Amino acid sequence: MKKALFSFAIAMAATALVACGGKSANNAEGEATTTEESAAATSDESPAMQLLNSVPFTPEGLQSMIKTEKDKPLTDLEYEALWLGYSKIDIDEKTLELKNTPEFKAIKEQFRDHKRPSNQDAIIEKLINSTSPQVKGMALLSYTSLFGVSSDNVTKVANVLKDEKNPFVLKKGIRTLMNELKKEEAAKFVLAQVKNENSQVRKEAAIAIGNPWSQGVPGVTEAAKELLYDKDDDVRGMMLHCVGKLYDDSFIPDLVKVLNDDSQPKMHGEAIRSLYTMWYDYPFHKHTSKAAYDTTVNYLKKKPRTNNIPYWTSITETKLRAEKDYPAWKAKATYFKENEWVKLMTDIATDPNANWLGRGPAVEIIAMYGTKADVEKVKSIIQANNNDKYQSQMLSSIEKVLK
Repeated sequence: MKKALFSFAIAMAATALVACGGKSANNAEGEATTTEESAAATSDESPAMQLLNSVPFTPEGLQSMIKTEKDKPLTDLEYEALWLGYSKIDIDEKTLELKNTPEFKAIKEQFRDHKRPSNQDAIIEKLINSTSPQVKGMALLSYTSLFGVSSDNVTKVANVLKDEKNPFVLKKGIRTLMNELKKEEAAKFVLAQVKNENSQVRKEAAIAIGNPWSQGVPGVTEAAKELLYDKDDDVRGMMLHCVGKLYDDSFIPDLVKVLNDDSQPKMHGEAIRSLYTMWYDYPFHKHTSKAAYDTTVNYLKKKPRTNNIPYWTSITETKLRAEKDYPAWKAKATYFKENEWVKLMTDIATDPNANWLGRGPAVEIIAMYGTKADVEKVKSIIQANNNDKYQSQMLSSIEKVLK
């Protein structure tokens, strides 16, 4: 599990590198600055910056800057110059990510095609104190790995972030420490961002907090509950989506409040996802929760159904299962009766008022947990109902399953 979470962090770290323009980044106070101003902040006339500035900031220029042969270690100067290229990349203010420009791709290619120099650790340690938010943020993110962040590096990163105000750097700092909240310095930093004024920073905090590796950390439950009621829908939706990974039934009443609010059906999908995680726990099938299961069933049974309720994604979750681990989970999850689940899915699949995007997967679930006769029963009911406006789509879905 942890390996998958770190893979996500590494994938994000790899998306870092390059473009010249005059659009806004952010300064240390979180205010807009131009790319030229950010670049000026790193114009210390260091040998690496001189090397970067000696070529046009274009894909061709960056390629010409690197003299080292492919698959060989970059020189210290080349390596640092590529990192300093971050200072010329615009930050997308909506996502707080570096823009994916041709120059970005060119630098990414150079890193991919060459090995790191033996002195890379010392270079990174210098860059995490850069005056460029772009360089500093991405240098911090480089501390992530499949094996986590070492205790020494957690302390180092947390110290660098202690007085940080720039939203881009804060977001990258959260991403770096997202699986390390059991370490006090990491938890203190991440939990403090729950009150950050930037919604993208709070959204990243929600991902870190709603994380299996954050279970049992003091303050996590309170922080998660605060984000479940965030004023920003994206932040709230992310926390609803992730909170199930804490496997804590105390959040169920908060999820029920969301499911009882018919004005925001998309939030239903996020809340139900967490409930499924708590009781079905795909792909791990380790955790169980009868309370979460009962809440899910009550929501799916609610009538009259509409195009939005139940939200169509709330029906699809059990279409996937890890066959190796499912039998052991099923033995523990005594609340889950396959025949009862098939009966519920049949009721949804044959309900002409329900969204057909959910009714189709319901048929697949019936085939998975039931029998061919169960699918044939659904087919006959739908065939007999000429008032079903989704009749043709449903019959097509059924035929695919029967084949």
